[in-house]
Amino acid sequence: MIWISRDECVNTETATRKEWLDTNGIGGYSSSTIINCHTRKYHGLLAASLKEPRGRFILLSKVEASLVGNGREFFLSTNKYPGVYHPTGHQFVEGFEQGLFPSITYRIGDAVIKKNMMMIYGQNTVLLCYELLEGRVKPTLRIRPMLAYRDIHSLTHENMFLRPKTYPERNGCKIHPYEGMPPLYMGTNRTSEFHPGPKWMSNYEYMVERERGFDYQEDLFCPGMFEVPLHKGKPVIFAASVEKLGNLEKLRKGEVQRREAAFAECKGRSKNDRMLKYVSDQFLIRNASDFSSVVAGYHWFGEWGRDTMIALPGLTFHAGRRSFGEEVLAAYAGLERDGLLPNYLDQSSEHLAYNSVDASLWFFWAVQEYLKTGGNIGFVMEAIYPALRSIVSAHLDGRVPLCGVAENGLLYAGNEHTQLTWMDAQAYGRPVTPRHGAAVEINALWYNALRFFLELAKGNDELTSRAEQSADALAANFVERFWNHADNCLSDVVNEHGQDHSIRPNQVFAASLPYSMLDAERMRAVIKIVQAHLLTPYGLRTLSPSAPAYRPFYEGDADARDSAYHQGMVWPWLAGHFGEALLRQAEDKKGARAFLRKYFKPILRSFPEDFGIASVPEIYTGNPPHLPGGCIAQAWSVGEAIRLNALLGGK
Repeated sequence: MIWISRDECVNTETATRKEWLDTNGIGGYSSSTIINCHTRKYHGLLAASLKEPRGRFILLSKVEASLVGNGREFFLSTNKYPGVYHPTGHQFVEGFEQGLFPSITYRIGDAVIKKNMMMIYGQNTVLLCYELLEGRVKPTLRIRPMLAYRDIHSLTHENMFLRPKTYPERNGCKIHPYEGMPPLYMGTNRTSEFHPGPKWMSNYEYMVERERGFDYQEDLFCPGMFEVPLHKGKPVIFAASVEKLGNLEKLRKGEVQRREAAFAECKGRSKNDRMLKYVSDQFLIRNASDFSSVVAGYHWFGEWGRDTMIALPGLTFHAGRRSFGEEVLAAYAGLERDGLLPNYLDQSSEHLAYNSVDASLWFFWAVQEYLKTGGNIGFVMEAIYPALRSIVSAHLDGRVPLCGVAENGLLYAGNEHTQLTWMDAQAYGRPVTPRHGAAVEINALWYNALRFFLELAKGNDELTSRAEQSADALAANFVERFWNHADNCLSDVVNEHGQDHSIRPNQVFAASLPYSMLDAERMRAVIKIVQAHLLTPYGLRTLSPSAPAYRPFYEGDADARDSAYHQGMVWPWLAGHFGEALLRQAEDKKGARAFLRKYFKPILRSFPEDFGIASVPEIYTGNPPHLPGGCIAQAWSVGEAIRLNALLGGK
């Protein structure tokens, strides 16, 4: 359990920087700040993942809740409007708690009220439970639902197309605001009254969007107000769903039991280890196509092939979810085309984007991790090996778009107009980090893929012979072509311009992957340079601070932020491969493990209470104090933290 005190909750400056997240296993989520004052357009109580229309939509943005007693009304909600916070319900917050689900405790006089928020697994349904824990009064709870009904990336404004009429349901109502969108069912578990009173509320402000250079004002629609008595021992459950509501108490009880069982299955050396594994389930989904997959990050990322393969071992194989991991591997194996896996699965359509060179190469590593953790070789040979063989064949045959294997074994990819590696940001209409040619991690991954393919291959046919020749050629030429003698480490890219001597973390993979082309001496040299230039307690910087292009801060509009994205920002997911490389070449492995546990404590043991609570964000700034940025919860950040914890579990 993570507890955030009243002092931090009543201060809007700190409280609005702390965000909670709850998910439903099908791509939907519920999220806001710890005082439920939205600061992003992505915040909402019911962000539904729909099949028709396909995509993710904020249906129920929030509720304006209040308690009425002794002739007075006390609002629990807080909103930011131009120049003012109104109402100021955060003044009543006693604390925020993140356990199996997020909860907020309020104190008004002698009354103590606890509210928790919970998505139902496998459904686009959110439950808000209000419970009177202490107090002599018997207040009436008022709930005013505020509807957005728009795509998660958009904003809504008062318009003439919304249909305001509500239709009675048992202890609730139904509203069908727009043609082509599903209706919303809302209701309570106890006898309540719904008073229709359609009204637009204007100019909600989302200050993080303003900071990010986006539109930040929105209008929300309120269809009316629920009133229900709130008594001790009789919690009130308010539900909003795209499905007709049933027994809400039974629904909530079943979801609580599911979460308790899920947490019990999370094994670890500490509660933090277990909690990290528990929250990692937020990224695992069955999407609108009933496809087992991984959400790359909340709130705005969808399903990305590269991110999936990097995150999958930690989220599944090292977290006790092997069967789900098998489903993901098999599903992506079926999507292989011309030696590539899709880098992006569009959540609003069936479109697949095959625009990365490394997603298919990380696929090999994910399978290696599966087998390393006790996976079934029979499953691999039957369901996965044909795709692995096809990937190798396509590369060696020259059928992979914009890729080619040279006579010296090096794998070249892209041109000056493309971004095919993980450092793929563009700003002001051009690539920020042009890495066309032979990128160091692409060649490390390619070599690892070839050797693993040869490990699995049975018999000696033409393809295995060619694969072995290519692997031998690459191993013979890799160090000569990539070694940066000036800095005694690996170059980042080799192309027609020569060697790119930028000190970046990509060279770590040449020392961390199961099959390496480096001897122990050069591994140590790489680790030494990375440790000196890139290492932070939150992961690795993407560029040495000594480089003229180094950008230490992540701020400004989209172009300004993207310009810094891979030019100095710290990425937590890189800590996993740095740790593995360090352990691989360490003579004192026990001492190395102790160092890694202590040094990476901020992302391994101490859950952040800023930004995304109980998760690991996408990035941190390059300079101390290393402020979090990007997505509040990133799949490969969490997955690699779990995997690194597993690596550090030995003696």
